[in-house]
Amino acid sequence: MRLWCIAVNAAIDKTYVVPGFRASAEYRLGRAVAVAGGKPLNVAKTARLLGVANVVCTGFVGGRTGAWIRRDLADRGIATDFVEVPGESRENVLIADPTGASETRLIEPGDAVTADAADRLVAHVSDRVSPGDLVVVAGSLRPGLVAALYGRLVSAARAAGARVFLDAEGDALRAGVAEKPELVAPNEEEFVEWTGCRTDALRTLAGRAREAGEGTTVVVKLGPRGALLIGDARAWFAAAPAVRALSTVGSGDALLGGYVAAIANGETPPHALALGVAAGAANTLTPGPGVVDPPTVWGLRAQVVVRSVDD
Repeated sequence: MRLWCIAVNAAIDKTYVVPGFRASAEYRLGRAVAVAGGKPLNVAKTARLLGVANVVCTGFVGGRTGAWIRRDLADRGIATDFVEVPGESRENVLIADPTGASETRLIEPGDAVTADAADRLVAHVSDRVSPGDLVVVAGSLRPGLVAALYGRLVSAARAAGARVFLDAEGDALRAGVAEKPELVAPNEEEFVEWTGCRTDALRTLAGRAREAGEGTTVVVKLGPRGALLIGDARAWFAAAPAVRALSTVGSGDALLGGYVAAIANGETPPHALALGVAAGAANTLTPGPGVVDPPTVWGLRAQVVVRSVDD
């Protein structure tokens, strides 16, 4: 069994910790924490750190930055099988202020790719993925790509016999859900945009998720509150343990990485939810999204209580 993480807009994520940061000021920076990033790669890093042995990242990379992304993943014990495209993979900058609990994010869109490249990626996934593999389709779309690509990737992976996990937004989320992945994992704002439902009532949220998912399991990531898992018959809520966050960037990705790691290890969805919530909380404690500390994750896991919201 392999865990495939498909990144159509992979990045180098650079994090600077700047106490007291404010705009229109000059700072002498220390060394940045630089990691291969973007949602799917953050999922891959978290899952690898939590014991998934065979993790492969695919998608698009290009240029000098693409080569750096390959090297960084290799250094972390993650295999790569990307489709090379012209241009450069993007670079993002995060400035974290631990004293003011603020974050500033500077996000590049990435260079445009062609429809032909999208066709090559779908064929690549069909050729490489095997029955029983786990596949994560996640993240933003590079310029030149259309939302329907996520539906095609979910369909290709399912046709190959894989279990598919989707984390997207807007039309890309809708296109992916239409092809019936095993699970979709929006954050709260993505869920509202998808379903039109904004509520703090967990039972109401679960009911709307069942309607929108149409048989697909839904995990709604609720930030510092925790996460809600909605299946066909039952729904569970896991409250996040209290932590003093340095940066929240990538915490939803780490949650999905923890969830998928537990599924890969044969755990039930409620137990996977608990590990995911612990991983998301642990991610807030270190600079560099997806670079969780495993002992911290397991320590926080012991604090997570999963309860049914149907009782």
